[in-house]
Amino acid sequence: MASSARRLLLRYCPVLVAGLAGLPLRAAPPAVLPLIIGQALDENGKPRPLPSRQTKLFALLERELGIRFELRRYPWPRVERSARSGEGLVFGLPKNEPRLAALNYSAAALSNTLWLATRNDNTFTFSSLADLQGKTVGAVRGYGYGEAFEQARGKLFHVADDPSSRALRVRRLLMQRVDAVLFFQPSGRSPAQLEAELGAIARPLARELGLPDSVRPVVLPNPVQLENQQFFAIARERDDGLIERINAILAKRRPSD
Repeated sequence: MASSARRLLLRYCPVLVAGLAGLPLRAAPPAVLPLIIGQALDENGKPRPLPSRQTKLFALLERELGIRFELRRYPWPRVERSARSGEGLVFGLPKNEPRLAALNYSAAALSNTLWLATRNDNTFTFSSLADLQGKTVGAVRGYGYGEAFEQARGKLFHVADDPSSRALRVRRLLMQRVDAVLFFQPSGRSPAQLEAELGAIARPLARELGLPDSVRPVVLPNPVQLENQQFFAIARERDDGLIERINAILAKRRPSD
């Protein structure tokens, strides 16, 4: 009987046996959780690297929650479908009433400022959405830019929805397929910094399109939205307290985290 019990222990409980024998126990690997975010493409159609503030935030949560994220980058319409189906935790999907009914959202984790860029030879005064009347505005397909913008879409102004590729959207601006393009920039960064980034994308495109060297994107001085907040979210039926734990981590996060 004793030998039978020993054989069962050796077969089914190797970790326990190692502990009883005084050997070091091997730590269990962290649980893996899909983390779904919007896809952003570079000028070659390849995924752009994540901003450092996002990678730092994700690393903090992995460390504090004792998990490992499996990053999945999809176009925004698929991000929403995946969120609703319970595929995993999502980041950066804006709130609206239907999403709030289906998903549990965290407290604000990061924030962006939303700017308008135009061609420098086709600028206009912008202080509110009313100044976009009759214009065509380039936006990212499936993202959503707040209740006021969505209500005015197709009524006050037209929207050209594109994939999340800055190069493609700058090209459309240079070709005057749109009057202006919406771009997010991390809060705290200046419009001049965004303009410099767009200029670097535009220079080779302008040469390719045979445009004068003087043609370039400019960022209008008044933002469309300030402190546009970004959240984590998960399907309500899949939330086992994860959002509450994320909120606790966000609440005690240091500014440098």
